[in-house]
Amino acid sequence: MKYRFYASLLILAAGISSCSSHIYVPNTVNVPLLKERNEFKASISPTNLQTAFALTDNIAIMANGQYVYPLVRWVEDERTSTRNNIFVDDNTRGGIIEGAVGFFKPLDPKKRMVFDVYAGGGAGSFRTFTRKSDRDGTVPLENYRLKNQFSKFFIQPSIGFAHPVVEAAFSSRFTLLNFYNPYMGPKAFENNESAKADFLKTSGNPIFTYDPAFTFRVGYKYVKFQMQLMCSVPLNNNYDFGDYQFNDYLQPFSLTMGASVNIARWYDNFRKKR
Repeated sequence: MKYRFYASLLILAAGISSCSSHIYVPNTVNVPLLKERNEFKASISPTNLQTAFALTDNIAIMANGQYVYPLVRWVEDERTSTRNNIFVDDNTRGGIIEGAVGFFKPLDPKKRMVFDVYAGGGAGSFRTFTRKSDRDGTVPLENYRLKNQFSKFFIQPSIGFAHPVVEAAFSSRFTLLNFYNPYMGPKAFENNESAKADFLKTSGNPIFTYDPAFTFRVGYKYVKFQMQLMCSVPLNNNYDFGDYQFNDYLQPFSLTMGASVNIARWYDNFRKKR
């Protein structure tokens, strides 16, 4: 299992220099690090909105939303451009809505270290185009459209350090994806039956991914800057990474930055307990 995991990382790293067509973009991992009842935390970035609320001193719920769109418009013909992007397929649009319930527990008397685990599900869809090198600039771009829908289930344990000034956490999200309703435009993968068959393999079979993430926040009390680096690795043993590689359609890395808002009583009691 370890060999396969590291081999997958090497394959992903080798593939990011190619121009892929992403039909799945993992959303930011929601890592609230809650400590007490009625605590609320939300984070926002250009493509993600996430919230979490503690119902009791150990049970919480979360709701997350994502919408992927180009953050920067480039002045060039996207039919013929060969520009590559390490992290994203600039043509991908779509998103995810999900919810979860979880358990959290501070690990020390001062409640600076926190463990939490959430389980939930969601659904979404993405659309993009085939690789730019496959397109004919005289044909309408919609003829090269790729799109799909999917449902997902996940379990997400995290451990982190939460302080009024700085927070840091490591998370491991395990996701089960089920793709359905795949669509290819009439010119997508034209004269390439193997590529058509590979694209259709993304549907009809469950796909498991491992999404490790590092989350960092800095600010003071209620408002902090947030940054997260995440990698997404397919785990399925039935995919041999031969002619078909799911990472051709999976965005392998993401780096997100935004703001985090936290409403909690423990900030007021922090210095009293020191």
